[in-house]
Amino acid sequence: MLTAAQIQSYDRDGYLFLPSLFTPEEVEVVRTAASEVYEKHRPEVWRGAGGEFRLAFAPHTYHPVFELFLRHPRLVEPTRDLLEGDIYCHQYKLINKEPYGKLDFPWHQDFANWHEFDGMPEPRALNISVFLDEVNEFNGPVIFIPGAHKEGLIRAEVIKMDGVDQNGAHTLDKSELQRLARANGLVAPKGPAGSAVLFHPYMPHASSPNQSPWARSTIYLTSNRVDNRIQRPTRPEYVAHTDFTPLVPTHDDALRNVSQPA
Repeated sequence: MLTAAQIQSYDRDGYLFLPSLFTPEEVEVVRTAASEVYEKHRPEVWRGAGGEFRLAFAPHTYHPVFELFLRHPRLVEPTRDLLEGDIYCHQYKLINKEPYGKLDFPWHQDFANWHEFDGMPEPRALNISVFLDEVNEFNGPVIFIPGAHKEGLIRAEVIKMDGVDQNGAHTLDKSELQRLARANGLVAPKGPAGSAVLFHPYMPHASSPNQSPWARSTIYLTSNRVDNRIQRPTRPEYVAHTDFTPLVPTHDDALRNVSQPA
């Protein structure tokens, strides 16, 4: 459960950083599962033109650890606190920035894609990013403009992104970004593996390539209120889910009970 101060912080800034939400032992279970997903060759696993791993969508449908992690109470309960209602999984993916890789994300707001390509009626959803590796200033942390979610949708142009989004992404207008950054500043939450960031669907955000010799793997869970379910999906089921069953939390110690290979 989130405190009143944490909820107020999210409402004010558009994001909430929860350092060390998961223990190193729990992270290791998920990191091991992620390494297994990265080796798979299936439609949900996307790579760039040069073969660089980019994204793995819907890992809960083909790996049991991610099905369990999807329903972990430390993810489900804070989301229900902020969205004030039952939630379902709209999108679930792994993002891996390889050392010295090319993967970056230009400035965008996620709700623009969810609304146009999936038919999500209102921004009554949010993202949770969970660090599977330490995130630092060298390996491509996500940058936010605190408070800019209060602007609503910002002027953007759809551009193609290799190995990231088949429909393209709504990339924000540079003059608007300059105005907002000068007024609000920039932040890039950083911290140890197991930390998490929750952020609003209107939050402008971006990240640069990983310029370090260290991996930067993260899980992104997008939860949407059940009564805000998508209406006009145009993307594959593994990108924009149409199972609107409310998420029911599992036990808090579920990851600690997963047996590791000998």
